[in-house]
Amino acid sequence: MNIGNKIRELRRARNLTQEQLAASLNISAQAVSKWEMGASYPDMTMIPTIAAFFKVSLDELFDFDVKNIDKEIEDIRLEFNRYFWNDFEKAEQVLLDGLKKYPASIQLKTELCELYTYNVDRGDEVVNKAFELGGHITSVSQDVFCTCRTKANIIHVYKYLEKEKGEEHYEEIKKIIETLPYIYPYMIQDRMRLSADHIKGEEGMREAIDLKNIEWQEFFIACRQIGVRYFELEDYENAMKSFRESVDVIERFMYPEKQGYEAYPIPDTHANHAITMLKIAACMFRLGKLHDIDVVIDKAKHIYFDAYDNIELSNYEKTMKHMLEYFLKEYNRLKLDEYKPIDLSDIEKKINAKRPC
Repeated sequence: MNIGNKIRELRRARNLTQEQLAASLNISAQAVSKWEMGASYPDMTMIPTIAAFFKVSLDELFDFDVKNIDKEIEDIRLEFNRYFWNDFEKAEQVLLDGLKKYPASIQLKTELCELYTYNVDRGDEVVNKAFELGGHITSVSQDVFCTCRTKANIIHVYKYLEKEKGEEHYEEIKKIIETLPYIYPYMIQDRMRLSADHIKGEEGMREAIDLKNIEWQEFFIACRQIGVRYFELEDYENAMKSFRESVDVIERFMYPEKQGYEAYPIPDTHANHAITMLKIAACMFRLGKLHDIDVVIDKAKHIYFDAYDNIELSNYEKTMKHMLEYFLKEYNRLKLDEYKPIDLSDIEKKINAKRPC
């Protein structure tokens, strides 16, 4: 705490000696001296009295700048986002360092929980970290968005355990969902929506573009999820229709002048694009509509693996091998291997060609 420095600053601004301040507060000059040197702190019962004496708020007395703290936390989050997808250790360290400085930050804890959630394939230690941190956040958070996001991440971990470990967690997932509120997007009159409506100039334009991109993402995800539900019901015609709608929405708003990763308004949407193409192929296979199925699979493969051709990755080989494993796993999970095994040898050659000598 900087309270000792602040007391010295306020005392000098009033042209008071330590002895004069001590007399006004009915304490010893030695106590004031210790505060200002950082050797001790005022008793908590003295804090309101000191603030009242100097006619300042408690936040000012503690030199507590909320705006500056919010900015520093946002800067930490922005740095973390640079490493989220390609350097787990660095991303984790950025947040752990941030939490040393701001140990009560629910925003940073939420980001860390999400990092663990999307890296549960690293083993039980990360799974346990995700559950432990997620449980802590949901028990103390007063931020509805952090709470909802964390509960969604806990569900993601349960789904991983179901898919990869063969465990059954439907009841746990259902209980979590039942604790969540309905939040209709059009009812959330947040800064983005109101700025898009009312702020003029470049600032209003930026917010309007962000709003469009967020709504675009929500729309293609909604179409895809309808397809998933139809697919589970083995209604493959309607599933394929919904998956195609999702792809149409994605492609409608891509940047035609850009390639790969940069062609998408929201980073990493290429993965949604590619895997939804595989889902279309899975519907075609089950319906016996094999004409052009190879074209669809090949398109999915190139959307997925060509995304980073023009992007400098910190660890290209590691990232691409992880992508290979995931793509093959999704391909087989959709039982497209029953149609025919997928050939990824060209992707493996590309990875090997970029390997440092």
